[in-house]
Amino acid sequence: MLKVVDVCKRVEGHGEVKILLQNDEISTVNFEFEIYRRFENFLIGKNLFDIPKIASRICGLCYASQTIASCKAIENIYNIEVSEQSVLLRRLLMSAELIKSHSMNFFFQTLPDLLTIFNLSRKAFSPYELIKYYPQLTSSLYDLIKVGNEINELFGGRSVHLISLIPGGVIYSPSRKNIILARKYFQKALVLLERIIEKFIQLFANQTPPKEFDLPKFISLALTNHGNYDRYSGSLRFKENDKNLIEFEKQNYSTYFDKEINLRGIDFYFENEKNVMVGPFSRFNIVENYGIDEITTYLDYFNKSWKNNILFTNFIRLLEMYFESYQNMQILDDPSLNVKKNLPSLNLVENKEGIGVIEAPRGTLIHHYHLNKSNVVDRIRFFIATEFNIPLLNQMITKYAQELFEITGDINLVKKNVQIIIRAFDPCISCATH
Repeated sequence: MLKVVDVCKRVEGHGEVKILLQNDEISTVNFEFEIYRRFENFLIGKNLFDIPKIASRICGLCYASQTIASCKAIENIYNIEVSEQSVLLRRLLMSAELIKSHSMNFFFQTLPDLLTIFNLSRKAFSPYELIKYYPQLTSSLYDLIKVGNEINELFGGRSVHLISLIPGGVIYSPSRKNIILARKYFQKALVLLERIIEKFIQLFANQTPPKEFDLPKFISLALTNHGNYDRYSGSLRFKENDKNLIEFEKQNYSTYFDKEINLRGIDFYFENEKNVMVGPFSRFNIVENYGIDEITTYLDYFNKSWKNNILFTNFIRLLEMYFESYQNMQILDDPSLNVKKNLPSLNLVENKEGIGVIEAPRGTLIHHYHLNKSNVVDRIRFFIATEFNIPLLNQMITKYAQELFEITGDINLVKKNVQIIIRAFDPCISCATH
C-alpha cells in the first residue's frame, strides 16, 4: 500500500490530493485539507451582534456571504424583517462579491486548464503568460474585479470585510451620486461580460468536452424563488435531472441533511447513494427561466455534450455575472433604494434558534445558531458549499484517476490531471476549514 500526496495548485487556500495505491492500482483519490480553524467553537458565548463581523473573517472571498448568512440567522432569532432598502443593498454587495470571486476563478484557475484541454496552448499558462497571450481578455477580467471592489466600497464601506452589514439591515443610505456611479460600474460590467462570453463561445462552443469530465448522477441543491434565480431569498430545492424532488423551508433542512457539531462533513438522508452538488451548476439546473433573452441565446451555442460536464460550470459563472449585473441595473432604479428607514430594534429574543440561508458564489451556505436559557449562543453549525461538494468531487477524481492510471501508468500525470476537476469545482478551502 502506498499513499501519494501532492499539493493542489491554483485553488483558493491550501489543499492536497491524496492517492492511495494498492497492488499497482489506484484505490481512492481524495481532495483533503487538514486544517480545522474551529470558528464554530470560538463563536460560542460571543455577543450575538459581534458574530457577523467575526464570521466575515472565515474567508477573504466569501466575506459578504458569511456576514449576510450570519445576520439572517440573528434576524431569525429576533423574528424581524429587514427593510426593502436593506435587502436591495445586500443583493448589490452579494453581486459585487460574486463578480470578484467568479472573475478571479476564471482567469487565475480554470482558463489555463481550458486552453490546455482543448489544445489551444501546449501548457497551462501562468498569469503573466496569459496576460501576454490574451491582453484584451485579461484587461476585461481585471476590470471586472475592479467593478466588484468599487461596488463594495460604495455600499459596504470598503472592498473586503464590509462594515455596513449588521443584524437588522444595512447602516448606510446610498446617495444619488453613489447610485449613479454604481449604475456606470454595472453598465461597464455588462459590456465586459458580453466581450468575455463571446470570446468563450468563440474558443470553446464548437469543441466537444472530454467525457472524463462528465458528471456522474447527482442531486442538485439550491435556493429558488418560485423557479427564479435568487441567491438571497426563497426555499431550498433538491432536483435530479429534470425532476424536482423536494422543496422545503430552511427550518426543515435537518429532515434531509445534517452534520455533527464541530465536525466537517454533511450527511444526507437519501435512500440511494447519489451525491449532492451545490453551486453554479446546481443553480443552473434548478432555475426554470432567467427571463433574459441574451442568456437563452448564449446557451444555444452549446450542445448537450456540455450540459452535464463539469467544465460547463466555467461558462455558467460568466452567465451568473451577466445576469446579476443586468438585475442590479433594475435594483438601482428601484425607488425603495432611496427610501431611508430606521433599522429595527433587536431587543426581544423570540426564537431560541436562528437559521440564515443564502447562495454564496460557490453554493448553498447555512448558518444555524442555538441559544441557551440565558440567551447566549451555545451551539453553532455552518454548512459550507465546499463541504457539500467534496463527496461528489472525490468520486469524480477517483474514477478519472483510476482510468487514466490504467491507461498510462503515470502517477505524475494523474496528480496533474485530477487537479483540473478540482479547480472546475472552485472549492473554497478557507470556508471549508472554518
